Amino acid sequence: MDNKGTIGVFGGTFDPPHYGHLQVGRFVAAELRLERILYVVANDPWQKSEKAIITDASDRLAMVQLLLAADDNLLASDVEIVLGGESVTVQTLERLQLLHPDYDLELILGYDAALGIETWRDYERIHEYSGVVVVDRPGQLRELPAFFDKAERISGPYLDVSSADIKHRLKSGSNVDNLLPDQVKSYILENSIYGE
Repeated sequence: MDNKGTIGVFGGTFDPPHYGHLQVGRFVAAELRLERILYVVANDPWQKSEKAIITDASDRLAMVQLLLAADDNLLASDVEIVLGGESVTVQTLERLQLLHPDYDLELILGYDAALGIETWRDYERIHEYSGVVVVDRPGQLRELPAFFDKAERISGPYLDVSSADIKHRLKSGSNVDNLLPDQVKSYILENSIYGE
């Protein structure tokens, strides 16, 4: 009988991390009674870095640590940064399974990420290392790829917030107080992460 605890794995670029990321983690941890959730900061999110400038991984990790500071069961993970190179989810899960042998893993994906799973490298092997949880957007009815036939699907909170929008607001001097915590905003401004 399997008495292992379960760790959620929530990966992303987190450029910058925001209240949406925080709410998803809190929601999934409560809904699935997960012992903890690791926010895995991508080292080189190759699908994005081919098209856009990505903030240095050390800054993104620092911002995630600030975002999660008040939540004991939500933790920033540098596993992909330590692995180096381009971030490949199945390699991350393989490493996490070695690092946490006494736990089962659950990969947490938002609906949009799930739609693009077939563009990921070696995505078919994810089930070797982890279960999969898809956080559906309320009202989204499109079919997901067959890979998700065995995935657990939960309807998450509706969150109308994106990192791209936050970056745009910061560059234009617009208010972002309702989108990310003060400590993350302060870090961004003090380090001129998205320009002066």
